[in-house]
Amino acid sequence: MRARPAVEFRQQRIRHDARPTATLTAALEYAGRGWPVFPVRDKRPVTQHGRSDASRDPDVISDWFMFWPDAEIALATGLESGIVALDVDISETVFGPDSLEALGVSLHPETPTAHTPRGGFHLLFRHPGAGHYVKTIAGRLGPGLDIRGDGGSITLPPGAGRCWDAVYGVDSPLAAMPAWMRIPEPAAINPGPAPSCRVELTRYGEAALDDAVAKIRNAPDGQQEITLNREVHSIGRLAGGGVIPAGLALECLLWAARNMPSYDGRRPWRSTELDTKVRASFTTGLTKPRRPA
Repeated sequence: MRARPAVEFRQQRIRHDARPTATLTAALEYAGRGWPVFPVRDKRPVTQHGRSDASRDPDVISDWFMFWPDAEIALATGLESGIVALDVDISETVFGPDSLEALGVSLHPETPTAHTPRGGFHLLFRHPGAGHYVKTIAGRLGPGLDIRGDGGSITLPPGAGRCWDAVYGVDSPLAAMPAWMRIPEPAAINPGPAPSCRVELTRYGEAALDDAVAKIRNAPDGQQEITLNREVHSIGRLAGGGVIPAGLALECLLWAARNMPSYDGRRPWRSTELDTKVRASFTTGLTKPRRPA
């Protein structure tokens, strides 16, 4: 997190006659609890780097909310704040409380609760701690239930239609994230046996496909997606030019993708995600056929 706002922002400064608002007072109080916050309007960040700017620094926060007095307070959820939030939505199409009951949650959890403008509410829970990645994800628990975990954020009171619950307010003890909020991870990818990538191939096609498979399987951390898209697109072009049978090429590329290691155990590659990426890049390559010179 950045210790100070960007230089260009600080050069603008705030008006000398600006006075603290209720929002600024609340933001400073949240920061005092160890919660990193940042300003938003209509749920959109107003600072240059958005959530990445979230801060606990009173000077930074004062500058923000005195320069943007109409902004609302957003809390960066996840390990840095120690908070995981459940956004229970109520709208014309969904009723989050019904989804909670379907999970067996018939009583309101005893944890800080912030009410939202459309009648919904945010339930704040204690993050399970280092070594546990809580994915920010919408709808997986049920309609109208969104988890705001690592990398996420929520808007806190004050604001139009926003307030803390009269019983479970901001000073209520944070309850541990309940077991019913834990979404089971999909089963590990089983890449299956290696396909035969040498059937009906010219020497050039065989070498190109072998090289692409090796590069995908051995792509380093941080370069996997770039490598995958580049190599699949290249083989797709050769398949489009008739150099490699398209079905065989796609089979080999899918197998290679499923054999890529997951360097971050908190966010492993999923077979559906990999298949989507491979098929999209391969299809694009087919539209731009290439043959060796």
